[in-house]
Amino acid sequence: MALIDKVFKRILELDGNPRNRGDYGGKAYIRHCMEDHNGQVPLWVLANHLSFGQTVWFFQVQSPAVRLAVAESFTGLYADTHDGPRRITIKRLDSIFNRLVFYRNLCAHDERCYCARYDGRANENVYQAIGDLGYLLDKDDYLELFGRFSALVARATSAMPSRRQAILSAMGVRERELADRAEIILRS
Repeated sequence: MALIDKVFKRILELDGNPRNRGDYGGKAYIRHCMEDHNGQVPLWVLANHLSFGQTVWFFQVQSPAVRLAVAESFTGLYADTHDGPRRITIKRLDSIFNRLVFYRNLCAHDERCYCARYDGRANENVYQAIGDLGYLLDKDDYLELFGRFSALVARATSAMPSRRQAILSAMGVRERELADRAEIILRS
């Protein structure tokens, strides 16, 4: 069975959604590519139907060469938009993607994420997930995201000053860290 057939079986037909029954998940645009283009489905076409978790799974089942090419493209993006280079490895991408899927799912299902710990590890917290996005976004987008995150934390902690330290600790943030990280991002 070809990889693309395994992907469709895993992603489109086994996700429990009745709309995805039939050849190629019942999606005419995917069927068109499979039948009229020798099974060649462009990633941008496939990505229209994938959830974030499915996209991560798709990355994780690729060959080492493809995974390395993706990691190198993130390394290039980082170098192009920051003042200094940062090597982004396959292992780091796996960690980042798994953590982001975990927090994305918490948010999507209205779960409390500020104090959640990925895999129950103390250092796997929402603040780490925010930091992870710094590897994947260009510098300007990350600065905007981090600024909004910092403002949200400031509003929450100022609304509950007696709980400030508990909130920061639950998120994995040390007292001065938000301001320090903002300065580091600006200099990078």
